[in-house]
Amino acid sequence: MKKEKRIYLIIAMVIAVLAALSAIGYALTKTDDMGFEPTGMANTFWSIAYWVAFVLTCCSAVLGIIFLIKDAIAVKARYLIILGITIVAFVVSYFLASGTDIAQTVFEKAGADYGSSKIVSAGLYTVYILFAGVILSVIYAEVAKRLK
Repeated sequence: MKKEKRIYLIIAMVIAVLAALSAIGYALTKTDDMGFEPTGMANTFWSIAYWVAFVLTCCSAVLGIIFLIKDAIAVKARYLIILGITIVAFVVSYFLASGTDIAQTVFEKAGADYGSSKIVSAGLYTVYILFAGVILSVIYAEVAKRLK
């Protein structure tokens, strides 16, 4: 199982490097006079970076869930609890999100539907909640280590 995880990690790193190099290529070839829509070589780099990042995100989410379930069955159920907490955090964030946190002009410039503003806000709130949880868990681990 460890060898399998290493192979997946190496593949993910190669894909991430490809996405990073494409993003750097986009930054080097885009000029200010292009406006919001890149053209030519900048558009090619943008497309590569966008789709590679999308594929990497989807693959890492699927593999992460698969490994969480395998590990939870083999070791403990705490990984499934973490997955459940993440889902609950998103649901709570969705209900807390007003959908007006981001200006409508940003969505118009991006060519996106303003109706998706609530999901974007919920995603931002979820990241904030999970980041606070990480900070609290690090503080707890340090305090618990000092008390032992």
